[in-house]
Amino acid sequence: MNTTFLGVLGGMGPLATVDFLRNLVRKTKADVDQEHIPVLLYSDCTTPDRTANLVASGASPLPKLLNGIRFLNQHKVRAICIPCNSAHAWFDQMQAESEAPLLHIVQASAAQLRRKNPKASAVGVLSTFGTYRMGLYSSTLHDLGYRVVTPTEAEFEMLITPAIAMNKANKWAEAEALYEVAMNILLDRGAEVIVLGCTEIPFGMERLVRSNPTRFVDSNDALVEAVIDRFAPVTTS
Repeated sequence: MNTTFLGVLGGMGPLATVDFLRNLVRKTKADVDQEHIPVLLYSDCTTPDRTANLVASGASPLPKLLNGIRFLNQHKVRAICIPCNSAHAWFDQMQAESEAPLLHIVQASAAQLRRKNPKASAVGVLSTFGTYRMGLYSSTLHDLGYRVVTPTEAEFEMLITPAIAMNKANKWAEAEALYEVAMNILLDRGAEVIVLGCTEIPFGMERLVRSNPTRFVDSNDALVEAVIDRFAPVTTS
């Protein structure tokens, strides 16, 4: 296998991985199959829950993550992306094991934020509690000069964490009601744009995002754009 392939470390969760691949195909400028980006998918849904490890001493996902990184490198992929925000808490360890560069979903989201609303100064972030606790978005966005608005820990417990669990159980309508409350809280606190910093949150907010797409940055969609930018010479050759 040659280095024209994109490596995808997925399965966290499975639906987020499928959504990433679907959006990659839809957004790639191609007229025939052969003009799309070749993809090698490593999808291990048995990877331990990232948030459970980050906040509650659950089993570490790192051994499984590194297994996937090594597999993709053995097959000489050109770059690797991970359609899971919380997994980026182990980004440095994964990159240290990888010859291929890893694309960072938080940096990709920040780039989409600048493109979508260059005048925004206050950014809301909806994510898993683990991503919030690690400051994955807050540190990057603060460094770029944004005021970052997040739910409180109590709001994570009452709204975001239950809604993500509903997503995983395919209870979209129930999840949407909780996300809408959380969204309005962030808007009331001054957020001008809201980053959906968990790749499964968009499934429960599809109607809300569709009604006002410029208000939201979908981290999975942003990762797709970063991949297309990286592989542009391949797609246009």
